[in-house]
Amino acid sequence: MKKFSIYNKIILSACVAVVGLLSSCSAFDDFLTVYPTDKIPGEQYWEDKNDLESVLFSCYKQFTTEGMSERMYLYGEGRSDNFVPRDASNQNLVDLMNANLLSSNSWFNWATFYKEIGYCNLILSKGMEIVEKDNSFSEGDWKCIEAEVKTLRALAYFYLVRAFRDVPLNTKYNDTSKGARDPMPQASSEEILTFLINDLEEVKDNAVNNYGNEVDNHGRITRKAVYTLLADLYQWRAAKNSSPDSIRVYGDQYKQDYQKCVDCCRYVIDVMNYRFNETGTEHYGKTEADQPELPLLMPESRGQMEDKSYNQTFGEKNSQESIFEIQYSSSSTYNTALDYFFGAYSGNNYQSGKWAPSTVVAEFSGLPDETGWYRTDIRAVETFYRNSSASASFTQTFAKYLNTGITINEPEDLTRKNAVSYEGSKRTYKSNDANFIVYRASDVILMLADALNELSEARDTRDTLRQEAFTLTNSVFRRSNPKLEERFIPTYDNYNVKGDMRSFILRERQREFYGEGKRWFDLVAYAYKTGTTSSMLTLLAPKFGGNASAVKAKLATMNSLFNPIYREEMKVNTALKQNPAWPDNESSERQ
Repeated sequence: MKKFSIYNKIILSACVAVVGLLSSCSAFDDFLTVYPTDKIPGEQYWEDKNDLESVLFSCYKQFTTEGMSERMYLYGEGRSDNFVPRDASNQNLVDLMNANLLSSNSWFNWATFYKEIGYCNLILSKGMEIVEKDNSFSEGDWKCIEAEVKTLRALAYFYLVRAFRDVPLNTKYNDTSKGARDPMPQASSEEILTFLINDLEEVKDNAVNNYGNEVDNHGRITRKAVYTLLADLYQWRAAKNSSPDSIRVYGDQYKQDYQKCVDCCRYVIDVMNYRFNETGTEHYGKTEADQPELPLLMPESRGQMEDKSYNQTFGEKNSQESIFEIQYSSSSTYNTALDYFFGAYSGNNYQSGKWAPSTVVAEFSGLPDETGWYRTDIRAVETFYRNSSASASFTQTFAKYLNTGITINEPEDLTRKNAVSYEGSKRTYKSNDANFIVYRASDVILMLADALNELSEARDTRDTLRQEAFTLTNSVFRRSNPKLEERFIPTYDNYNVKGDMRSFILRERQREFYGEGKRWFDLVAYAYKTGTTSSMLTLLAPKFGGNASAVKAKLATMNSLFNPIYREEMKVNTALKQNPAWPDNESSERQ
């Protein structure tokens, strides 16, 4: 077979040798050859499984590219109450964060997501062809890869649906070298979500359980990753269809979707608990009869406390709590998005990124489970560096991702002087190899809690579903507050109303996933559930200070929670229609 010359070799930590593959799939032979994502080979290239697998890893590489990774963070965080612009050097970024959403803003260019989708479509179009050509590549081998690729495609589409709502749905590979692409109108978010759910339901049990090494088990799509994405898709569709207006159209489909979310989450938790037990890893609730067994690492609670969860998840990477992480390596593909938004170290000096924490979350809260972190919540010092003085204030330096080791010296009161020690190395500018954690155990636990609460009876304070939702959410909270005074530990009596429980979950997700690209999507889902933007705007408004009234007016409709379609894209694809909240002009006034 005559192969095309190799343009580039990229060693991704997600793409190490598959040794002792514990599945029906055969091991990959030549996984390090990854074609640059702008040079996918033509028809004459597709001869055997190695050709297919080379392009497969280009799909993973695409997620690490600057244009895509930055937008994954930005679409999930930029419009939320977590961050404000640090400076005005990038006006497009400032406009987006300040709710001045203009169709000319290049941050709304979705081309990198559709490039990923195109590569996935290409592989899916070639799979059975390779089975017929290569006797060493069976249909069973192909089914494993098919599940992997369909999940990557679904993940790319899910970002688009959450950010833009209605977008073109293309499931066929288009060879654009043969001419300009045909105009393609948007599909509704309902149509896209239904397609993605059905697509993953067909392949979820074909995905690999274990690749034989921990980097691939977290850096490539596994069966538990498929189930986790499915749970998220079901939950999003359920939230979208649970308002009174949607119920009139879709009936009780939202209840069925929440139940599907519950089923998927329980599967993932069971699989992860089994793995924790198999390896003998101490984890939450394992030795406590009154707590549920959950796949959460526990901090060391004697004297000085090693923050195992942070150190293994964000320091070492690919921890047992991890489900799927986009892999980076300081020697090949560093995480440029972290440098840009959050900043990084250069020698001993911190270089600020484009984002600063908003006043909503930049200080310790007065009581547990208020907005922000209480003085015993170790996530506070995981997220922002603490001043070493006696002052209780944070610095503006983002610690999550950048710091590789944390020891808690004063877990009873993190406002005390020298309450925390930042140890190990600090990730540096242009070599930051922190992974983008798409899903980890906390995601699944809090998704399960949310689905159970939404299925509970609103007027029954003794509803067992809501009680379980509280126990799950409280477990995540208590794991991060190991030295919380007994009198302050949350009890179900304070959350026995559906709306109060919903708010508890939302606050806990903000604390747990701060800076991980989830908050804006959580706020949109919250608006979906309530059927109005008013409740989420109450949470969002403090970020804008004196401009809060103007921002509330701009974001009064559900349409306004979704981005405008990029003007240049509309010139190329003439079938697109602009989001009615953002007419295709430059009339929006900057605040």
